[in-house]
Amino acid sequence: MLVTFKVFEKLPEEAKFIRTTVFVDEQGFIDEFDESDNKAIHVLMILDDKAVGTSRVIYSKEHKSYAIGRFAVLKEYRNQGLGNILLQFTEKEIVKRFGHIQIGVSSQMQASEFYAKNGYNRTEPTYFDQHCLHVWMIKQL
Repeated sequence: MLVTFKVFEKLPEEAKFIRTTVFVDEQGFIDEFDESDNKAIHVLMILDDKAVGTSRVIYSKEHKSYAIGRFAVLKEYRNQGLGNILLQFTEKEIVKRFGHIQIGVSSQMQASEFYAKNGYNRTEPTYFDQHCLHVWMIKQL
């Protein structure tokens, strides 16, 4: 099992496929793609020769920090530690580009334990994004 990464300044088709599969088809989100995609850094995780996970990094003016978002791993590749690997790579990419800083994530409540185990702390009350309960979490890098 060989895990590699590619980083893009423009949203790649493989990331569109993963996000559509996870957020639209599985979770029922409607507005998956937005203006932030045009300003984001996109990370693609490849297992052997197949794209299996993605994330993006944007600057959040509201929170005055870089934010990891649209974090997704295809269903058949979950619970194998790949999410941890993708998160760690994305964090390292942030440090490489922007230095040691505070980063944030708008986490679905169902995923907040995953982020907590990776050093993120809740900072705000919960809120709905589309139909899904979220919480803002931060970590110092």
